Amino acid sequence: MHAAFEVGVLVEILKDAEQGRLDLVGLSGTSAGALNALVAWYGLAPKNGSPGSKTEAASALVDFWEGFVASTSTSRLINFLTYGAFRAQETEILGISPSGLSLNPFGVLSKLATAFLPVAGVRQQYFDLDYLLNQTCPRFDSIDWKRVTTQLLVGASEVVNGFETVFDSNVNKGTRPEEVRYWRQRLPLTLSGVAASGTLPIFRKAQQIKGSYYWDGLYSQNPPVREFITKADVDEVPDEIWIVRINPQQWPELPETMADIVDRQNELMGNLSLHKELDFILSVNDWHKKYEEFGKYHKPVTVRSITMHEATANKLRYSSKFDRSAELMRELRAEGQEVARGWLARWKKGEVGCYPSDAAYRPIAER
Repeated sequence: MHAAFEVGVLVEILKDAEQGRLDLVGLSGTSAGALNALVAWYGLAPKNGSPGSKTEAASALVDFWEGFVASTSTSRLINFLTYGAFRAQETEILGISPSGLSLNPFGVLSKLATAFLPVAGVRQQYFDLDYLLNQTCPRFDSIDWKRVTTQLLVGASEVVNGFETVFDSNVNKGTRPEEVRYWRQRLPLTLSGVAASGTLPIFRKAQQIKGSYYWDGLYSQNPPVREFITKADVDEVPDEIWIVRINPQQWPELPETMADIVDRQNELMGNLSLHKELDFILSVNDWHKKYEEFGKYHKPVTVRSITMHEATANKLRYSSKFDRSAELMRELRAEGQEVARGWLARWKKGEVGCYPSDAAYRPIAER
């Protein structure tokens, strides 16, 4: 649910792209970020009988999230109970916190619960990710790949062999998928691949794709970035990469409660995997300056961060990621739009910073 902030940011970026103030050449996402990236990209993608547009993409994002939240009486009750259970697990008395109960997604009880939800009047797109994606992108098979100009990257983790996986729309356009190299693989973009990116193993069985099994991409690429800069034609490499940050880079203090420790562990997993890719880009930029021959075949890429307000980041918790209330979604989306409007206005004037310093809320403490 924290990714609702991204929706507000993306809507404003799409508005500026529509007005020609920037050229949006690619989108990338992992987990909930993959859902946002897919919906925006699908709205941009030309399909048989529809050219796609920035306006369509922005509208689709808003509609998707309005449908994603708990909107019926039954889904609001389920949200109250499930979010309440997560909140209860964050309660700590004398250093002891309840472990809570979780259903094994492979187990009988989980299957019975899923079968009961439609009977209780819960919309299928509320609990069935594959169904949700097919409803959101009903004409995915009619995409005119030759005319697609915006690249989409989606990150996932192959479970059995441990492959870092990216589903890349450029493969659908005819670029040959790479053979597995260094425990990495690059595959065609599919709705199943996006579902894989959002598969948390405590809630959902691993996504099966052609005999392989996938979990959330948080563990490997959060989100994929490298494929934007490793292109044969240097002219296709973007000038800038903007990271819409959901998990804060910094914390106000040392986490000491179990709830804070779990929250910070989740944030670190995502941020540290992202920084490995961003730091590689900074190294390439350094090599571009240092080695003349290297500079002929590569270009420097500026990386920038767009972050939510520090007070908001400090207020959110691991449990609130599972609060599918319309109120939280709209609050975060509105903040995303506010932040993006200000950031884009400063960017046009050359007044925004760049990575790594702009990822921080406060100066790094002396050590």
